[in-house]
Amino acid sequence: MVKLVANGQTVDFFDFDHSMHDNLFIGLSAGTDSTLLLYLACKYLPEKRIVCHTGTDTSKDPFVGDYAEDIVIWMRKQFPNVNIQHELYKFNSMELHNIEKARKEVEEAEEKGESWKMPTVFGHAKAVASKELKSQIRIKHNITMSAHGITKNPPIEVQEQMGFTHVAEGRRNHDYDILTYGKLMKSPKITKVHVKPFVQVDKKWVAGMYEKLGLMNELFPMTASCIGDNAASSFYTQPCKKCFWCYEKMWAFGCYDGG
Repeated sequence: MVKLVANGQTVDFFDFDHSMHDNLFIGLSAGTDSTLLLYLACKYLPEKRIVCHTGTDTSKDPFVGDYAEDIVIWMRKQFPNVNIQHELYKFNSMELHNIEKARKEVEEAEEKGESWKMPTVFGHAKAVASKELKSQIRIKHNITMSAHGITKNPPIEVQEQMGFTHVAEGRRNHDYDILTYGKLMKSPKITKVHVKPFVQVDKKWVAGMYEKLGLMNELFPMTASCIGDNAASSFYTQPCKKCFWCYEKMWAFGCYDGG
């Protein structure tokens, strides 16, 4: 068991039998969380074939693929014996059919009393637009185990004090299981598993791990969390300082993108 402790919080990293899975599928957004997840996977699961995937939403974050590619190049230099593959794809979440489908799914969740599980309609449109593209990559690489770097929200009192409750994702205030099991695959006979190793800790833990691992000088400045629009971010060249991810990064690290 790998027990990772930082800022009074603990993560038992991949504390389950994953020996039957020879691959690991990681969504790499170039943010601090997913970047740390990739680093830890390379460090503690070097025997796995790691397949990163980065989707560029051309209507919102046109440079995320470039940021993620730079991070992957850095990781390959740090872990030359780890098989790291990177799949890049593009989509447009603002296309009308994606927004309409996302709105329908959010409304259905509201009717079931499960709206807390969903982001905003426009946030969910990103998942809708990228779903089939990610599915194709899963099939291509015969993926049986995937991981997501999602963390808990900062405490409610922090959100209120800093004034960003209006942009925080409500679903991240809830408790989630670290492991989710999917359907049994036909060949080989392996149950798919999805891992959320950071889901029970917040960004302060992430910041503490960057410090403990000595990643603040090189890796941290490469991460990009801001999702501000064109106008707010000077065409994606500066952090907007208004989106949830900017607020959260300032709270945890004491700075915005770029350090």
